[in-house]
Parts: sequence; structure tokens; C-alpha cells
Amino acid sequence: MEPIALITLKSSVCLAAGYLLYYLLLRNETFHLVKRFALLGIILTALAVPFVKLHVDGPAATAATSKTNRAYSRVTPVIRAEQVAAPAVVPQQEKQWPNLLTLAYLAGAGIQLALFFCALARIFLLMRRSEKITHKGLRLALVRQPVVPFCFGRRIVISHKDFNENGQAIMLHEQTHLQAFHGIDLLVAECCLVLTWYNPFSWLIRHELKQNHEFEADRNVLRRGIDGSDYQLLLVRTAAGEPRYLLANQFNQSNLKTRIVMMNKTKSGSGAMLKLLFFIPLIAMMVAVFAQKVVKPATLPAGGHPHGKYLEIAPEQLRLLGFTKDPAGLYYKNTRFGNPDKGVLCLYFTEKTYSGCMILRPGEKIEGNSSANKILKKQPLTNLDFYPVVVAGYDRSRTQDMMAAEKKTDLKLLPVQINMGKLNLGKRADTIVVWFKPTSSLKEVLAGIANTDDYLQTCPADTRDVKAKVKK
Repeated sequence: MEPIALITLKSSVCLAAGYLLYYLLLRNETFHLVKRFALLGIILTALAVPFVKLHVDGPAATAATSKTNRAYSRVTPVIRAEQVAAPAVVPQQEKQWPNLLTLAYLAGAGIQLALFFCALARIFLLMRRSEKITHKGLRLALVRQPVVPFCFGRRIVISHKDFNENGQAIMLHEQTHLQAFHGIDLLVAECCLVLTWYNPFSWLIRHELKQNHEFEADRNVLRRGIDGSDYQLLLVRTAAGEPRYLLANQFNQSNLKTRIVMMNKTKSGSGAMLKLLFFIPLIAMMVAVFAQKVVKPATLPAGGHPHGKYLEIAPEQLRLLGFTKDPAGLYYKNTRFGNPDKGVLCLYFTEKTYSGCMILRPGEKIEGNSSANKILKKQPLTNLDFYPVVVAGYDRSRTQDMMAAEKKTDLKLLPVQINMGKLNLGKRADTIVVWFKPTSSLKEVLAGIANTDDYLQTCPADTRDVKAKVKK
């Protein structure tokens, strides 16, 4: 599964795009029910898109790829460091920033959640001190202090003064909120705010949703025969000086001028509904850009590799397996067999080096000033408990092989194929296969991409072993 910070960031971008399209096309229209569901759709779509899994086909192996594999078929020998130094120390600075950002995000989400519960507590405290009655089928909570009328749950909260003087218009207004279940919309918007509290568009969407609720309620009051001028005057009289409640649909919480303008506005034509069609390509774009890409195993032509299907993951997902990428190449550095006492395994793949491998004994350090060596010197250990057992090409030529040390030739491994053409390493367009020893943590890391059990298989024999058997 992707990090929560990345998921919420994707949702935030989707919320921004959805709100901007809504603002440009729908904000000033009068079909308020449709606008309400458009806003809810924006929220729910933005929260759901990062969890959508989009299955894409892996690249098929071609004749050109096979030629490239043969061109790179030379195997870089295993190199051992000559000088002994202190054991490698894992730098922590590179890990601090992601941790700090995650903590900052969680702190903000926690504060927003606390504010949410404080708002709930204020409402419950007010309702607890109120007088509960039923009037014309409506459940009321009458309070003595001045308060802007609002509804919460299935009850209308109103002061004794407003109930006696303007009860009919106010209760018609609040009844609309109750019957339309506007409170559910507000809960959805508040949950979105907790998750994306740092996103200004989340706050704007909540404001638009509340304002649209008031438009719906105002229209319903006028349809019931209440005089428009008297009703607008009532809104003005209840506009100031009384406490507000965050999670409630209040009688006069939205911008007065906007509400009065909307009440007097000519009804939108049915053709304006066609604007909703613009959301279809927007949603498609959100899914294409922000959905999790699950790459299907590459299909091979006739005569290709005979050993089942290999898992191919996108270049940006290689970091989950401990690889790091820069413009010059792809690199890996971890303990051998998941045990520091067995030394350190370093792998590198560049434009000129098909597949390089260095194995360091405990306490050894990397020597030499090649670009790969310089990068591997600085790179920290991944400290993952899963590791490559075999690194091979489709022609089975192996750069690194720990099968003999594993002492289980029939061991089931996870083959992960890496399409070098997607890494932009010069002219490289070949594919290599890294066979990982499966562990529970490996399955957990790749759970959002594929079910690793579907790909486990026995690693094929080395090309040289096959040739030796043929000679016999």
C-alpha cells in the first residue's frame, strides 16, 4: 500500500481539480440538488481514486529485446573490497524528512479531529440543556439563550423567542435540511477535512456544500407560500450576534447577499445540465494519473522464456524493493541473506554495465572511484528482510547467484522483471529478472500491487548448467 501522505496528496489534487471545474461550470446554476450530489461526488471520487487499482499490460518481449539481452550477456564478475574498515553505518538524515512530514501531517489531522469532537460536544451540551418537545410532527429542542436556529440529527434547535415569533418559516427551512439528510453531507465533508486538512480546496468544498444546502432550504420555504420579502428580512434580522455551530445546518449561516441573489435568480435551463458531462473526462484523467498501477506480467513471444509469469512493477515502485534510481543507473545495497554477519550485497545496473555485483565481507568497504562505486558508498542499507537470491537475464545468464548457499535448489522464489527501457538508462531496452526470497514483509510491501503467491516459482537452471547437461 502507498504511504498515507502520498494518498492524501493525490486526493488533494483531485479535490482541487474537481472544485475548480465545479466553480467554473455549476456554482451559479439553480439546480441545487444536482449541485449537491456533484460536490459529494467530487469528495468521494477524490478519496477513492488513490485506492483504485489499474491493471496495465507489461511490455511484450520482442526480437529487438532479445538481441539487446545477448549484447549485454557478458556477466560482470563479483568484486571484493580489498581494505578492511569499520562496519558500514547507515545514514539517518535521508530518512528523517519523510518521518517529519508524516508526523506533521498526523499532528494536523489529529488537531482537526479534536476540533470535530469539540464541535460535537458543544452541540450535545446545548441540546442536553434544552426543552424537548414535538410540534406538528417535528422534534424540537427549545433553548432560552439566543441562538441561530439549526438542525442536528433528527432534531431542530431553536430559541423560545424565534419559535414564538417566526416559527413557521424557520421550521419549514430546517425541515428541508432534515428531510434531505444534509447532516450526512456535512459528516462526509468533515471526514474529508480531517484527511486533507492542509488543502484549501477541502475547506472551499465544505463551504460550497453548506451554502448549497441553504439554497435548497430557501427554495423550499418560498415554494410553501412564505412571502419572499418577509423571509429575506427575517434572514437579515437573525444575521448577527448569536453563536454558530460548525457541524449544524444553521438557519442563517451562509452569505446573505449570495442567498438573496440566488432566491431572485431565474431558473437555469435544462441545457445547463449538459455541463455535468465535463466531469467524465476529468474523472478518467484522475484515474489514469493517480490510480495504483498494477502491471501484468510481460508476455513473451513463441520461443521466449518458458518459466511461467514474472511480476513487473513500475519504475517508481522499485523503491519498495530497496532499489534507488538516479539518471546514471539503478542501485541496490542490503545485507546478504538478511544477516549482517554474512556481509553486504551491492548491485548496480547502468547503461554500460548490464548487471554488476559486489559482495562485501563484514567490515569491508567499497573501493574505487567509478560512478557506481561513488553512489553505492553513499547509499544506506535498505535493512529489508527480503533480498535477491538470483539476478539473471531472460537468457538465464546470471550476475549473482546465492542458490547454492541457500541449499534448496527447489526453493520457490518471486521473480521480478525490470524493464530497463523504462528507466531511461541511455539506449538500454533489455529486461533483467531479480529473484527474491519471499517473506511475509515482502508480501506486505507488494500487497497493493499484486498477490505474490501467484508468481512464486522455482528458479530455472543456469545457462551453463543446461549446456553441460546437453553435452553429456
